[in-house]
Amino acid sequence: MALGLDEFLDSSGLVPHGVCLLWRPDILALHVASDMLIGLSYFSIPVALIYFVLRRRDLEFGWMALLFALFIIACGTTHFLAVWTLWNPDYVLEGLIKVITAFASLATAAALWWLMPRILALPSPKQLEATNRALEQEIAIRRQMETRYSGFFNHLGEALFIVQVLPDGDFAFEAINPALARIGGLDPERLRDRRVRDAVAPEVADLIIPRYTACRDSGKTIDYEETLDLPAGKRVFHTMLVPVKDAAGRVVQLLGSGRDVTESKRLQAEVVQTSKLATLGTLAAGMAHEMSQPVNVIRLWTENMLSRLRDNLLEPERAERSLTLVIEQTDRMAKLIDHVRTFGRRDGGGTQAFTPAHSVQSAVELLRHQYELEGIEIVESVTSAHRPVIGRPLELEQVILNLFSNARDAIIALRATGGEGGRIMVVVSDDSDGQNVAIQVTDDGGGIDPSVLPQIFDPFFTTKEVGKGAGLGLSIGYGIIDGMGGRIDARNVDLEGGRRGVRFTITLPSQPVSSSDRELSHA
Repeated sequence: MALGLDEFLDSSGLVPHGVCLLWRPDILALHVASDMLIGLSYFSIPVALIYFVLRRRDLEFGWMALLFALFIIACGTTHFLAVWTLWNPDYVLEGLIKVITAFASLATAAALWWLMPRILALPSPKQLEATNRALEQEIAIRRQMETRYSGFFNHLGEALFIVQVLPDGDFAFEAINPALARIGGLDPERLRDRRVRDAVAPEVADLIIPRYTACRDSGKTIDYEETLDLPAGKRVFHTMLVPVKDAAGRVVQLLGSGRDVTESKRLQAEVVQTSKLATLGTLAAGMAHEMSQPVNVIRLWTENMLSRLRDNLLEPERAERSLTLVIEQTDRMAKLIDHVRTFGRRDGGGTQAFTPAHSVQSAVELLRHQYELEGIEIVESVTSAHRPVIGRPLELEQVILNLFSNARDAIIALRATGGEGGRIMVVVSDDSDGQNVAIQVTDDGGGIDPSVLPQIFDPFFTTKEVGKGAGLGLSIGYGIIDGMGGRIDARNVDLEGGRRGVRFTITLPSQPVSSSDRELSHA
């Protein structure tokens, strides 16, 4: 028969647990002392667990500790009730506490077995110790590397700098090394963490920011030459920019290195200038003839007018025609003098966009009449060349003049051996791909010995007799074309009529290219 709740909770018919112990004081004391100590211990353990969990909120299984605390409190309560039931027969209450303890025990056991694989996967103290030792070793190695790289950054002779790419796309200096500070007269502390436009002069910012933008947008390494007006003076740098990307592929930094080439550029300019003057010296005889022709014409016509004026025979129409001819000849002389003066001056300006055909035409105009006197014809074709290139037009003209001079010497040398030659052909055209301009200079002077053809661009190498060439013309020309991002090569060709000669081909890009691309093209 089912019992009611009142009957279930009624303990009047029950006897306390002490009756079973015959109320012996020694046994009662033993049970009371044992259960009280166990209960107190059980109650103190959850307090320690809760304190631990609250202090270590980074624990992955902190909730499990709280579940253990609940289970242990329930167990401790059963021990306190065991003391209580020695004198009070509240066995129903004791049973209810045991039920709660049972459920807490089951939940804790189930959770423990469920977490067992993950708990076993946790590293052991030995593994943690080994991991810590490895981390400490890695930290030490990284510190050594940072110290080493810091030493490189601070003591390397090349100018080094780090540019930060800000979230808005602007640029700020992160650091510069002492070499750049010394070369440029810059203050590293003044530049650090400042936007580029706020840290340097506006004209310098206008030069470097487009380079930084190109590197950021392309995400590729770029190198270039730039002339900067810094506090220490005007300096020429060969600069390389390397982009640094984050995990998402966005460029967040630019690592820059710059080599101060101011002195080498000055020396190179001196060599080029010396070569210009040598070219003018070689052409001096021809230019003297060019000048003598208009001078003789002017002299003859003025003497004629003066004679007629003295005889009172000068007619206005004849005087007008004579003076017009004199003016034309003086204009011809003035153009020639201006051309020579322009060509011979120091080209201290920067690179510019220009049409190569104009430089070729200027070189042809300077030499055409002189070479005609020697029976050498210059055939010019520049009708299809319209693309501009980047460089210095006078330097390109110098290269063309040197090629003409070499062609003339080859033709004269061939004639001295009984051969026939007398034509120099120059063609300027845009490549079919639309990216380059090609200049071809071809002569019929017999060609170059194939065994020495690969050496003709080496400094001081010459096929001419002793005293007739220093071997620097083609080498300087190679350097000029390479500096414009182009290339120059030579090969022997067979021409009409059984004649043979050499063809020099200059290829110039319509846009500047990196030095690595130039090296690849030359290779």
